[in-house]
Order: sequence, then structure tokens, then C-alpha cells
Amino acid sequence: MNKVFTLILISIVTLSNVMFSSFVLAASDSTSGTKKVAMLISGYGSVDPALSYDLEELVQSYLIFHRNEVQVDIVSPKGGAVLVKNNKDNNPVIAHFKQNTNGLNKLANTLSAVQASKNKYDALFIVGGDGAVFDLPFDQDTQQWITSFALVNAPIAAVCHGPAALIDIKLKDGSYFVANKLVNSFTAIEDHAFKKENIDKYPVIVQTELEKRGAKFVSNSPMLPFVQRDGNLITAQNPTSVAKAAEALVVELGLKPVERKAFKDEASMDLIARARSMGGSQIDIAMSQAPESYDMMYMALYGLYAYKLANSESEKNLELRLMEKIGEYFRHPQYAIHMINTYLERGNKLKARHHFIKAQQQFTDFSLPEALVEKLKS
Repeated sequence: MNKVFTLILISIVTLSNVMFSSFVLAASDSTSGTKKVAMLISGYGSVDPALSYDLEELVQSYLIFHRNEVQVDIVSPKGGAVLVKNNKDNNPVIAHFKQNTNGLNKLANTLSAVQASKNKYDALFIVGGDGAVFDLPFDQDTQQWITSFALVNAPIAAVCHGPAALIDIKLKDGSYFVANKLVNSFTAIEDHAFKKENIDKYPVIVQTELEKRGAKFVSNSPMLPFVQRDGNLITAQNPTSVAKAAEALVVELGLKPVERKAFKDEASMDLIARARSMGGSQIDIAMSQAPESYDMMYMALYGLYAYKLANSESEKNLELRLMEKIGEYFRHPQYAIHMINTYLERGNKLKARHHFIKAQQQFTDFSLPEALVEKLKS
């Protein structure tokens, strides 16, 4: 994919991943709840800022817990202040978390695993992000603390890369906690597709290690939401699954989650998932009803990547149809070039020329890379 367009996408996603709803405005730091959850995050950002916990995952789940009057402590392996990124401060959800909750104070004073082990919690929620694979599976105090939850069969939720913290947890009989359980995480395919800049540094690939320890790994297609529950263990695949995992944990606590409007990234991938199973008309309906509820940049990113990640010809045909459908609502020269190139790679010059002519009509001074021009001519 064009590197300039990639940078454009990343910057726009940073600005456009917005979910400013009544859910966020209603969230508060109420301490009247009777349930208490420990949120475990990586502290590795102090070593390498590029490899930290995922702030947006933490924010979405934190707000859901507070919306449902669940008390929260934030824990990192060594405790103390952790890195707080500011690259998404234009996102109203993150801005609300920083400005109107006690979240920043908690992140400036996280409990250590040793300190947290002295407290009583009803459940554990493990946040993802690259950093989770670097310290959570290897910090001895953290591992002992997590084990204390597993030994009493307390509810545990782990999202995205968060399940890395569970790979070496063992029960009293010496068996792995995840063995024979239906378990999910950020998939190996997603790691290789979206973590290319960091994957060579990873000490573990979460899916691989879970499977080595006897977990029954289950997942959705790349980028799409998936939450798995097996007993009191809840695992979620990727960032757009996090909010649902938090609500699943709320259910495990015996509470009824408060109704809410989905976060935009979450809603966008939910829509794609429906379109994959029910047809592209689902996108037409959603765009006609409430286009403001979706983030077209997330949907465009799906269109850019999903076809290349498809494993079979039938899946490639499905993703190609979705790529075209998304292109009806996301109009950008580089997305058009991507579609033209995809059809040329498939040897379908007729469709490639169709999209070339369409792009010339839509965009002023539209031009193709010379290599694609030659392919169209040949």
C-alpha cells in the first residue's frame, strides 16, 4: 500500500476515531458500586514508549465499568506512574476520560502487583497493547497475582495482546490454566499484518503460545470483533472487541450492563461483520440511517487489508465485494488506486479500467502510478 496514504490513514484515524455519546457523558467516577475490578496494564512503556499498554482499550473498558458502577483499580507490574500517550487527545472519549474522570490520577499512581495482591477484587481485566507481551508474562509478582485469581476460579478477562499474561499461569495440579479452554487473542495473522514494525521484537506471539499450552484457539477474521467466554475466562480478539469484553465481564459479575451506543470503531467493525454474513446492503442501510455512527476510515482500512489477508478464493471474492461497497462511501484517490491495482492483480482489466474511469470522473487530476498505467495498456 502506498506509504504516503498509509500515513494519511493513520493520522486521520487518530483524529476521526470518535465516539462522543451520551454513554461517555454519563460516565462518572462513582464509587457506590458493590463490585470491584482490577485492571492490569503493561508498564513496559517506560522502557520503550512505542511498546506500551493500549490507552484506548483501557479508556473504553474503564468507562464501561464506571458506567455500570463497578469500582476500578489500575495495576501495573511495578506500580507507580505509567506512560500516558497524547496522540489521540482529539478523540472525545479519551478527552472525557482525561478531563472528567479520575483515570489520569490512577495512571499516575498505579498499584504494583504486590500491592494489589493485598486487596480483594471480584474480577481481573487485562488490557492489551504491544507492551503486554513484554512484561506481563515474565514479571514474577504479576504472575503470582494472576494465579491467585485462577486458583479460585474468579472471573478473568483479557483482551487483544492481554492474554499473553495467561500463557504460563498454572493450576494446583500443574496444568496450564488455558489448557483445553476456548481462548482468543490478537491473532498471529493480525500480528504479522499490523505489527510489522514491532513483531521482530516480540518475545512471544500470543496465539502461538496459547496453542502450545493446549488452548483451543478460536477467532474471527482479521480486524473483526470476537469475544469468547469459557467458564469464568473471557478473551477478546482485537481493539474493536474490547468494549464487549468489558460488558461480558460485567455480566459475569452478576450485573446487567447499561445500554449504550457503540464506540465508532466498534460500530464500524460490527457493521462489516454483518455485511460479511448478510450482504453489502447492510452497509447501504447503515449509511442511510446514521452515517455519523461509523468511522469510514476504519472501514476503509478494512477494505485495504482484508482482501490480502483472505485465505481462499471464496473469501477473496467476498472481501473484494466489500472493498467495492466501502468504496461507494469512502472516496479517496488512493483507495481507488488500491481497487484498480487489486483488479489488475486478479487479471481483470475490465473492472480495473472501470474503476480508473470512475476515479477520473470523481477526482481532479487523478493519475495512476506508471507501473499500473502500463498494466492497463498491455
